[in-house]
Amino acid sequence: MPERYRLGAVLSIVVGAAVAGGAVLATSGSAKAVKPPVVSPAQQADQAERALWRTKPVDQVFPATVTLGSQYVRLGIAPAAACDVLPQDFRLELATDAPGTTCVKVLRATYTDITQTVFATVGVVVIGGDAASRDKVWRQWTPDAASKQPDTMPEVFPVPHTVAADFADSQRVAWNSQASNDGSYLVYVVSAFGDGRSGVADVQFGIGKDLAADSPPVQAASGLSQLFADEFTNTEKG
Repeated sequence: MPERYRLGAVLSIVVGAAVAGGAVLATSGSAKAVKPPVVSPAQQADQAERALWRTKPVDQVFPATVTLGSQYVRLGIAPAAACDVLPQDFRLELATDAPGTTCVKVLRATYTDITQTVFATVGVVVIGGDAASRDKVWRQWTPDAASKQPDTMPEVFPVPHTVAADFADSQRVAWNSQASNDGSYLVYVVSAFGDGRSGVADVQFGIGKDLAADSPPVQAASGLSQLFADEFTNTEKG
């Protein structure tokens, strides 16, 4: 398993020099050195935060186990994906709430609790755009409103050769999402019962005991989304 998420290409810098007729261009005075742009501590912190998805070891992005009341065990991690794995309505909602932002990449992993009562796909949406635009994700993305819109609900990630090998979208009963405090990451969790029962109809019509606040998938969706979003908190913000 790869230790870090990496961009698909490595940037290279080619430095060239041109000399005409062996002459060196000169001015009447000595050439002035070009000063590098000044980067404030806040900008440095922002750049570091935005790079976390590539610089953090994958086991820190998606720990092998997490505790939310009971323990959740990671079943598998998907390769970093393009943003078209998200529903179109999700992407439209993001563009409406935070104009000027872009979706850069989507990272996903699936977990189950130790009793295998719940399956949960955790997604980390990497957000691009300037700081002001990304701040709108934090301030204007409304998790509760989005969680009641089944058309924005992302797909699940089934993990081959595990108990979640047959995890299917038709099983989804709840989802929730939270933004990191600088809007660089939008974390979502899509959850279901682990026994294979179908639940997506309850989400579409807003009925059924599966949507009760104390339902295990509902608790997993809300709790895990906040837990993972907290891992991307920018401590330098503000």
